Amino acid sequence: MLRSRTVAARSRRTWPPPPPSWGGAMCKPRPGSGSGADASTSQPAPSSRRSSSTSTAKRAAASSSSPSTSCSGGPSGAASASATASAQHRATSSSSASSASSSRASLAAARASLPDPPVLYPFQELAAATNNFLAKRVGASAAAYWRCSLRGRDAALFQLPLRPGAAAPDAAALVRIGRYHHTSLARLLGACPAGAHVYLAYELPPGAATLAACLRSPRSPSFTALRTWVSRVQVAADVAQGLEYVHHHAGAVHGRVSPSAVLVTDPGLRARLTHFGAAGFAADADADSPYAAPGSSEPSREADVYAFGVLLLELLSGEEAARYRFDRGTKEFLRVSVLDTAAAALAEGAVRNWVDRRLGDSFPVAAAERLVEVGLRCAAAEDRPDMTWAAGKVSKVYLESRAWEQKLRLPTEFSVSVAPR
Repeated sequence: MLRSRTVAARSRRTWPPPPPSWGGAMCKPRPGSGSGADASTSQPAPSSRRSSSTSTAKRAAASSSSPSTSCSGGPSGAASASATASAQHRATSSSSASSASSSRASLAAARASLPDPPVLYPFQELAAATNNFLAKRVGASAAAYWRCSLRGRDAALFQLPLRPGAAAPDAAALVRIGRYHHTSLARLLGACPAGAHVYLAYELPPGAATLAACLRSPRSPSFTALRTWVSRVQVAADVAQGLEYVHHHAGAVHGRVSPSAVLVTDPGLRARLTHFGAAGFAADADADSPYAAPGSSEPSREADVYAFGVLLLELLSGEEAARYRFDRGTKEFLRVSVLDTAAAALAEGAVRNWVDRRLGDSFPVAAAERLVEVGLRCAAAEDRPDMTWAAGKVSKVYLESRAWEQKLRLPTEFSVSVAPR
């Protein structure tokens, strides 16, 4: 009976737990429920009192040692909060400094990766690089260039007539040209105005050649570096995207679109346009050129679109943009344009026979017909599209041609066994 009363008293003393002490003073015990009860009657057994006092003291000590349960707001709590805030401020400052340092490093790396701006070459430096301009030129006479090395870099040096009355290119003009970068634009290394001409030096990758040289070789008419359909469409897409960038992102015109102004690099057979920015100080192209738009006397976007249409049809057929054929009936030479032959082939449904025979009839005829339509529309007398439309059409045909090529490839992940079982 005494043991049951002791357990009950202990339960009343230990639950619920007493509140934490404030200022280190113990809380007063709750008075007994009976009125007028004797203190000795409600006092628990000695063992129960010692257990309750020990438990209460432990909780009080834990409460006083924990900063979160302290309500006095004394000096120790303020110092702890101040130390925490100082540590957080130092961590924030360190993170901001690290972020700023990383940004500066990234900006410096980006600036280092940019190519050097074009420079103004002294005429003597160009003369020394080309053996006083006696070195043999590469390409046709109208758009030939010298292969040379300028300040340790392989370069293609073009000579263009200076526009009458136009200011010669200076350092500021070259910096403006050098601000624009695109994978389909050849990098301008520098320029040199000299007399009635201006010399433009472009970066020449190893194994690069002009598109005119890739399509036709005087030594071997049956050879072409662009011997696959996908390579032809790849070059057309590169030129279209380069002109689209010039028109709608650089806010300029090209003015000299022709196979002689396109460099084809190897490997990959990717095309790059030269003469970007030359329309501001170089003379206009020959008006009798097959790439010159009829009735256009000044460089313009419409003239560039016309020249691209002619170049696209030349890529597909492998023929020159304009050639002369002897007519036995009239005993005269007649000028035949690639525009005329392409229009006749499309009207007669003979595009397959019109496409370059060196491709070996290995091309999708439907894709070839769509490209012929794009070329004829770009080279129309009026209502020509812009280069955004043309680049989109050619790029779509390129993707379809790549898919067509993948389907024709022979499977390689199989084995054939001829041994007896």
